[in-house]
Amino acid sequence: MIELDAKTQTVLWIGIGVYIVVMLGIGWLSGRKVKDMNDFLVAGRRLPLWMATATLLATWFGAGSSMGVAATVYSGDLRDVIADPFAASLSLILAGIFIVGFLRKCNCLTVTDIIQKKYGKAAGIYASFWMIPVYVGWLGAQMLGLGTILNLLTGINMLYGTLIGALIVLIYTASGGMWAVTLTDIVQVSLIILGLVLIVPGAVRFAGGWEAVYTNPAADLSLLPAEGGWNNTVNYLGNWMIMGLGCMVGQDLVQRSLASRNEKIAIQSSIYSGILYMLIGMIPITIGLAAKIAFPAWGITEAAFGSDLENQVLPRMAIQVLGGIHPVLLTIFLSALISAIMSSADSSLLAASSLFSNNILHPLCPKLPEKKMLLIIRIITILVLVTATVLALEVRSIYALMINCWASQLVIVFLPVVSAIYCPRASARSAWAAMGTATVVWIGYMISVALGIHGGFTEIMGSDLFQFSLTNGAVYGFAAGTLAFLISYAEDLASQPPAGEHGTAS
Repeated sequence: MIELDAKTQTVLWIGIGVYIVVMLGIGWLSGRKVKDMNDFLVAGRRLPLWMATATLLATWFGAGSSMGVAATVYSGDLRDVIADPFAASLSLILAGIFIVGFLRKCNCLTVTDIIQKKYGKAAGIYASFWMIPVYVGWLGAQMLGLGTILNLLTGINMLYGTLIGALIVLIYTASGGMWAVTLTDIVQVSLIILGLVLIVPGAVRFAGGWEAVYTNPAADLSLLPAEGGWNNTVNYLGNWMIMGLGCMVGQDLVQRSLASRNEKIAIQSSIYSGILYMLIGMIPITIGLAAKIAFPAWGITEAAFGSDLENQVLPRMAIQVLGGIHPVLLTIFLSALISAIMSSADSSLLAASSLFSNNILHPLCPKLPEKKMLLIIRIITILVLVTATVLALEVRSIYALMINCWASQLVIVFLPVVSAIYCPRASARSAWAAMGTATVVWIGYMISVALGIHGGFTEIMGSDLFQFSLTNGAVYGFAAGTLAFLISYAEDLASQPPAGEHGTAS
């Protein structure tokens, strides 16, 4: 097993330091172009196809998709990562086909703008309120990833490592908004792909070759549901639905599509990034499978390195593979890993701030001047990051933190957005029937499970049973909301004359 010597650590710090300075420089320069809300939230709607595709791909590929997937495959089976990358890739493609083109044509600033236009201010505020925790949780997963890497490389306390990473992301996101995020994403996605390509051949070689990795009897490579009765089947469906359908209406996805130069680019970039994401997503899966074989041979076990070893699979594999070759290669990879995390962190931070300012604050205070709105957005950005960092330090599983935070988008936001586009005669009553019923069933299911779990907030949130119930509850909530919407929509059809192709939303 390879340990980092003083020379290697010095090279790492210099390389990563240079990278961070470049990111901050891009944020500062980009901030000079931000003149109004349109610039801050959607980069002035000027992204060409290659930039829109790159920023979407970089956004999707973060700590959960890299460190989280490798860790989950290492400690479990392939079906444990159905949500990401498989369902997540599908969501990008489906969003490109069915969602983003229409929203771009409507010149929305956020995904819940369409709900507000179709169903009224209150519905838009309610949906936005439930979307913000999604990005707080996702941002928390990224912060935990940054803290883990800095802790592993330097021995710095997890708290301080997480805070350092959070501060860097905050500075360039709050400075330049969507334009800064897009420019940094282009740098970051390039490093991501280069870094992962560097490590895979060595990881596979240490594990005994491709055949040994993919025929390992300890690795279950099936994507079919495991045996275990009704609850396991519902959980399996939930893993597909939360990411596959819920992410279709994600603000981070839609925000990049809305920043595209036109409707055609918005559609193409979403589809292309979905295909590329599936291909790149197979790399962390391969590394996790290789670690199942290589780590025990190196003596890297939980008994030796503690229960947090799961989150360290990818960086530890990088140290083993690249640390013995040259410090520069290891620096490139770890910079790529930090890039992957930052590209998702800045996106979730901007998404949460955008939703709060545009769909909660602005409807409640419509007369606020543009400059004050920009100042408030930046203050909200700080508050969101602080909240996410605290959450990250409480819930220590990167993959669980990332996946479970998407549930509210499936339960509460998906149906109103889709119905606003494709059900022209749907009324606000139908939207509220869907959102209200789904919320009650989902939250009620989770509360009933949580009441049976003993312990404080951290113990309950970290419980496998609660994580299981969150996914299952989302399926039940979505099904109940769909049924409520269909019943109410049938009444709408019976009571209203035919409307235009897209109703009031167009």
